[in-house]
Amino acid sequence: MSTSLTVLHPKGGVGRSTTVYMLGAELALRGHRVALIDRDQGQHLSRIWQVYPLDIPGLDLGDNEDVDLRIIDTAPEVDSARALGYLREADWALVPVKGPEAGSVLALPLLMEWLDQANGARLIGFLPTMHHVRRAESKQWMAELHKLASAYGVRVFPPVGNLSTLAAYRLDGHPYAPVAEAIEHTLVTTPSVATPA
Repeated sequence: MSTSLTVLHPKGGVGRSTTVYMLGAELALRGHRVALIDRDQGQHLSRIWQVYPLDIPGLDLGDNEDVDLRIIDTAPEVDSARALGYLREADWALVPVKGPEAGSVLALPLLMEWLDQANGARLIGFLPTMHHVRRAESKQWMAELHKLASAYGVRVFPPVGNLSTLAAYRLDGHPYAPVAEAIEHTLVTTPSVATPA
């Protein structure tokens, strides 16, 4: 039986599709069988895959149950019923948080409410995406994210830089490797006993 990880955030443009694509690739490169599932009505992940399919053994696009890990891309979600559905069908949730962008952080309490209501997926952590290390507001944004994460007892992964996008469609520098390593350990190695940090 496969483990499922949903990538969810209420706001648009935070890097959900990029995270699903890159994270799936990193985990497949580590020898895991991974299915990428596109539940975004805009089908951004599917359109990118058609143009730039990743030829990595064990990685496929489609709702396949015969894999180690199913990573689910979702739409920018304002419909709580749909969001709760995503969370109830998943074992784990990963939340990409765009930065520096206050709105991306301000939407997180709503997502935490959904997680509580869903009583399903466990939150593995917040993943800062599109991080501009040299922008002055980045430091403030990261501090706000860490403060909120601390209040909820949620892990914050190392930020992924702003050059890691689906537009690049490459794994140069393997920007998602630290996240893949943590997820591999938590989801794939010990899924029955893992708890979010």
